[in-house]
Amino acid sequence: MIWFRSGKGRKKKAKEKQHRYPLIWITSQLAVGYAPMSYAELDSIRKQGIDAIVNLCGEYCDLHEIEENSGFEVYYLPIPDECAPDMEEMEKALEWLDEAIYLGKKVLVHCRHGHGRTGTFVSAYLLRKGLGMKMAEKKLKNTPAGPTNYSQWSLLRKYGKKEGQLRLAEPAIEPHSTVDLEPHLRAYRELVAEVDTELEKLALSPGCGTKDSRCCREYFTLTLIESIAVHSAMNRRLKQEERHRAIERAIGVAAEIKKLRHEYAADEPDRFAHRFAEVGLRCPLQLDTGCQLFDERPLRCRIWGLETFRARQDVEDRLANLSRNVYFALTGEFPPAEGLRFSMADTVSGKFVQVYFHAMMQHHGTAS
Repeated sequence: MIWFRSGKGRKKKAKEKQHRYPLIWITSQLAVGYAPMSYAELDSIRKQGIDAIVNLCGEYCDLHEIEENSGFEVYYLPIPDECAPDMEEMEKALEWLDEAIYLGKKVLVHCRHGHGRTGTFVSAYLLRKGLGMKMAEKKLKNTPAGPTNYSQWSLLRKYGKKEGQLRLAEPAIEPHSTVDLEPHLRAYRELVAEVDTELEKLALSPGCGTKDSRCCREYFTLTLIESIAVHSAMNRRLKQEERHRAIERAIGVAAEIKKLRHEYAADEPDRFAHRFAEVGLRCPLQLDTGCQLFDERPLRCRIWGLETFRARQDVEDRLANLSRNVYFALTGEFPPAEGLRFSMADTVSGKFVQVYFHAMMQHHGTAS
């Protein structure tokens, strides 16, 4: 069991200085350090952008639970001090780390002091990304992290031989992004903030997620910018198990939607929507406890049931414009005149990307 300090009863400046957790960044998304020993240090870690933690402390049986309860996504790989991890268990943890970084999360790796176990695990990650042992050592040279005994070095040699070194291209440990969508997502967030502010001024209280969940049991579609924003928020905010379960639910809902599509013609949207609710389908992010992404729910949900909200059409127009801009940024061309819309099931599962590319190819083929 670990005794955690609250840090109360000290002068503010002295406390901030004492509890400033010194992250050591290996890449823009991967940092190393020691085991946090106070809630103030966990707050400092969070404020510096860390979303997830790989905890390697075999001597602390509940630190990973404290970290999870503090809002971090945690992978717990307990390794006794001065020991090397089991190869198979380490590979599972490395797969988790790969996924977290791919999803844009910032991750802290720590053991008790941030030396041997941390250095071994991070070195294995660098080997996994195609760096050889010498390049991995160079990357960690100016940090306290590094293998400290024979068992740890031996594990890395075995793992290095298994992974091999990337020689056909320059090894890379930073994720690549061909198109920066952040300016478009920022504009979308600004629109959401405007709508929330306007609702507050008008003293309009959204029913979605607060009074009832009927809106979550209706069939609805999203624009391209909304689908990108929801999927991004899901990857950023949900823990791995939560995310995978949401995707499974989305795939199930999508399969039911496909069945209903065979029953009703395209010109019968009302009958389709009625049947969707009748068979008990709902948004895959809606649990019995509420929406998993309530703070980042789409604008459609924010204004659901508010018939007196007169800016509704303006919101739709601005969403369409943002989506056109995103489409142009991704393809260099403007989208089809009818626009693109995606179900919540396809948004959560990620299939909306496939639908988008299919529509893009059809549009380009028709245009040519």
